[in-house]
Amino acid sequence: MKRKEFRELVSVEEARRIINSLQVRPEKESLALENAHGKILAEDIITEINVPPFPRAVMDGYAVRAEDTYACSETEPVKLRLLGNIPAGSDAKFTVSAGEAVEIATGAPIPEGADAVVMVEYTSEENGTALIFRPVTGGENIMKAGSDILKGERVLRRGRKLGTREIGVLASIGKKEVPVLRLQVGIISTGDELTNPGETLASGKVYDANSYTLYAGVQECGASPLLYGIVKDNESVMGKALETAVSECALILTSGSTSSGAGDVMYRLIDEAGETLAHGINIKPGKPVIIGVIKDIPIIGLPGNPTSALMIFNEFVAPLLRKSLGAEAEIRKTEEGIMGTDLRSEGRQQLLPVGMVRGRVYPADRGSGAITSLSGADGFIEIQPKTEFIEAGTPVEVTLFGEVEKPDLLIAGGFCPGLDVLEDLSGLRFRTLYSGSSGGFSAIAAGTADIAGVNMPSRHPEGQNGTLQGEIRYNTPTVEAMSLSGAVLVKGYRREVGLLVRQDTPISGLEDLPGKRLINRNRGSGTRALLEMKIEELAKERGISKKGFTDSIPGYVSGAKSEVAVCEAVHSGKADAGVGIRNCAERTGLKFVKFAEEEYDFLVRKEVLDAPEVIRFLQTLSSTEFASKLPAGLQVYERTGEIIPFE
Repeated sequence: MKRKEFRELVSVEEARRIINSLQVRPEKESLALENAHGKILAEDIITEINVPPFPRAVMDGYAVRAEDTYACSETEPVKLRLLGNIPAGSDAKFTVSAGEAVEIATGAPIPEGADAVVMVEYTSEENGTALIFRPVTGGENIMKAGSDILKGERVLRRGRKLGTREIGVLASIGKKEVPVLRLQVGIISTGDELTNPGETLASGKVYDANSYTLYAGVQECGASPLLYGIVKDNESVMGKALETAVSECALILTSGSTSSGAGDVMYRLIDEAGETLAHGINIKPGKPVIIGVIKDIPIIGLPGNPTSALMIFNEFVAPLLRKSLGAEAEIRKTEEGIMGTDLRSEGRQQLLPVGMVRGRVYPADRGSGAITSLSGADGFIEIQPKTEFIEAGTPVEVTLFGEVEKPDLLIAGGFCPGLDVLEDLSGLRFRTLYSGSSGGFSAIAAGTADIAGVNMPSRHPEGQNGTLQGEIRYNTPTVEAMSLSGAVLVKGYRREVGLLVRQDTPISGLEDLPGKRLINRNRGSGTRALLEMKIEELAKERGISKKGFTDSIPGYVSGAKSEVAVCEAVHSGKADAGVGIRNCAERTGLKFVKFAEEEYDFLVRKEVLDAPEVIRFLQTLSSTEFASKLPAGLQVYERTGEIIPFE
């Protein structure tokens, strides 16, 4: 095969051609039936017996000659001499002649001479005689021998993946050992930053997700994954791992070390020991992909970031595995939808993870390093290189990720544990995009989300020229400033906000922050805006400059995107204090120093107000059960559930 010029991106079509030309050779093996689930059949299965192997009753009742019952009725039953009974599993021998019957259980063999079974509901018995009140026809309530599976029939075709139904069929025809194909796939994750799940996560490290997602993906295709563990970014160590895998596997998947950085050496190792067929596919996500061969063993180097690795696996590697195993082609499930938001593309072929909410399609891509791009997606849309922009409302086809449970509501905005309570009590399934309050307002303005959780404070201007600041109002000023007439504000509940500090800290209030390291929230979050206002109040009370006060706090300009990040920074000692809600402090063992209460509300698009899902959401919000289940630091109040419209 002609070698590709190093780092010349190949098209998607060319990449598929190269991968489809790879020779991946599985081996045949025999597995015990209980170990064969998920494997691919190596040969056709021909049954050597009938199923059932004998004619059997499918109802409890009496085995009879049908012609003996033709004259009976509910008022004038036929009387038949009872010969005995046949329970299920019995080998009792009876011959039914004219005027005779045998009591029989479901599953029991039909006695000689009988050709029908009268259901027990239409009979009675007295003094060794069966009374039949309803006639039956020949063959009624009998399953004939071989009527389910006929001897000599091919019951399963070569290449069939063995699921629960197939295992049941094999058991029913007496198969204890099953011929399957064994295709061993080596999995190597590279990177000094990786740590095995279950181990302590040191600073600068991340857990190895790719080994386990690829392991599961290989299993789903019917192949046998073999983990080689984490391999450090060392050319010699990587080379030895590859050498071992080449000697043991029919295909090798690596992740990481596929780009062109100084530590990315996979392509050099393949070049030295074999042949690189392609380095880079013109697709997003997944551009840095290596396709090569060492000693006739194909090697596919996947990107290190989880979303890219999984998308490339699903799009290119899984079809190769199924083809190599002779497995039946996967039927891709697709669903039509419409784009729920404008989307700008990047001028190259793209497989974009998307979520679907009531037929509307939204991007679920949180960046190629985010595993949640796939866990929060229902499928993907394929965007061609010539497409630069997809307008909201455009029909699109979504390729689903198997059987998916699509969400009922798309909720954006600031994080709050109260949303978990709402989801549990309402029985609805939420898809949440925690983008901060500003992101929530923007999502509603763009029509992207159904509901946004918001907690954005504003000062109510009063006095001449608005120079004096009055009480804090929540969310309504922002709605009015953005002219969001297509939405209503539903009042939610109150949350205690304060400083999150370690238990042994001397910090007892905002006044103690100068000289202490602070981890602040990101700009656009309601919590950061509230801290600004409270510090402004403190500065006015003390007659000092607000800027001078904040300048004296190291880290005041920082911006953590989540309260979890705030808690971790304080807990680890990287910061002396953070800002957040009481619940977050209590969950992580931190001390909470309250400085305010805020209002967490819900902005709802008017066009979904009458949707059954939204109605149930609002009913749950106003319920007494919701009020009783809120965690510490959150509480409903007299305005909870109040709807504020905007013109």
